[in-house]
Amino acid sequence: MKVEQIKDNGEEVRLRVFASAAEMSKAFTDGLDAFVVQYQMDQLEGESSLEKINNALGEEDGKAAVYNAVINYLVPFALEKQGTMPVSTYGIESDETPEPDKMFSFDMTVLVKPEFELSSYKPVKVEIEPKPEVNEADIDEQISMLVRQFSAAQQGVQPDDASLQIPEVTDEWVADNMSPMGIATVAELRDRFRATSEEELENRYAQAKMAAAMDEYAKRFEGEISEKMIEVMTQELYETFLAQLSQEGISLDAFFAQQHLTEEEVRANLATQAKMQLLQGFILDAIFRHEALKLEPSDMIAAMRNIAPGREEETFEAMQKSGRSTLLKEGASRMKAAGWIMANTEFVVAE
Repeated sequence: MKVEQIKDNGEEVRLRVFASAAEMSKAFTDGLDAFVVQYQMDQLEGESSLEKINNALGEEDGKAAVYNAVINYLVPFALEKQGTMPVSTYGIESDETPEPDKMFSFDMTVLVKPEFELSSYKPVKVEIEPKPEVNEADIDEQISMLVRQFSAAQQGVQPDDASLQIPEVTDEWVADNMSPMGIATVAELRDRFRATSEEELENRYAQAKMAAAMDEYAKRFEGEISEKMIEVMTQELYETFLAQLSQEGISLDAFFAQQHLTEEEVRANLATQAKMQLLQGFILDAIFRHEALKLEPSDMIAAMRNIAPGREEETFEAMQKSGRSTLLKEGASRMKAAGWIMANTEFVVAE
């Protein structure tokens, strides 16, 4: 692969990428394989990934998907060749049609990832609220909702139907309805709900502690996140938002009507979120560098579990084959830095 720098304005770099015939062959095998795994098409009909994509999407949409998959495969290798770490890549253009066993070239713009520092790396001290406890009344309510749902399904009515007959929750009812889940008594049912609630509260409390610590580190952030970075990240979040709506079968206009929002308001909210994500990422990068943290295999496994729970092995292989190991390492290093923050922050529980 050959990469030429066309333009550099200090923040954005315009590159021209030339992929060899051999690299295009791999793009049409490994690149499409990675696409199929990413979108969970691997169990669909078709002997090759190309056939699976075309069978699933049709000829026209399949052609567009293949183009995107091939480009997405080539981009990380071009960045590695150039030695550039991106915040984002965009503006991909080509007058050519990608084909296997044929040279291909395209242009792209890279928003270069900057390195920021903190004014101090001394561990912070933050005050937090006491850890919440599981309320027995909440467990009562969860059991009530469960019984209502079960009864509605058994009686063929909606859970809020006035005709719904709700049985008393006894050991007999639990044994009859919950035994497939290994629950035989009311006490065991309460224990299961209590354990689930405690785990959820523990996760929320850890998130609250991390957020409080990050607020303190944000005060030490030196530098300025550019409007261009916020703009690009906002657009990425907006496109993800549109994809989620599409998966749920909700039109954009319907969403705006339901939520009483405008596109401008949604974009403004996403811009705030984008700036926060960028800030937190740069803080974690700075801590990882300053503390000279090292990645272990367990860190990579944890990052994979975070990216694709339940599909770690397939996703790891796909990311390796598609040149996205750098992205995986970035995620793992930030998780490692977050762990360092949690381990070194002094949390003081408010009286």
